[in-house]
Amino acid sequence: MKFLILLFFIHSPLIGHENMDLIDSEVVQERMISMQKLNKLMSLANKKIKKSQLDDETVDIFSKIEHIFIDYPSLFPDDSFQGVTKASTDIIDNRDVFNALANEHAINAGLAIESVKAEDIDQLKIYFNKLYSSCKSCHSRFRN
Repeated sequence: MKFLILLFFIHSPLIGHENMDLIDSEVVQERMISMQKLNKLMSLANKKIKKSQLDDETVDIFSKIEHIFIDYPSLFPDDSFQGVTKASTDIIDNRDVFNALANEHAINAGLAIESVKAEDIDQLKIYFNKLYSSCKSCHSRFRN
């Protein structure tokens, strides 16, 4: 429903340009909330790994991480780089690379889930470290 309302505002000729800032800021805010969730989930995952707790809760954590990365590219529409945002317009210029990175991270989260289910802590640490380093590499490339 929220998407339909947003679509109406975007395509309505009655809406002035000044209201686009509100729409853009909502997308930026949604991005920020998504990153906050990711940071919290990564912290929880790290605690579970340190305690070698490979359980359903750990699977759920990595499942949420996987879904964040699946949805993440949709939070960067081309018109969302005006105003207050830390995202680089390099995302627009290199959309395929950005999307591929998000997909790679989603795959690593999925492989972390499989490692938890197999109770393979060593493999899980490998995929967790890939996810952790992906944050830094993405931010260094696609963040102002």
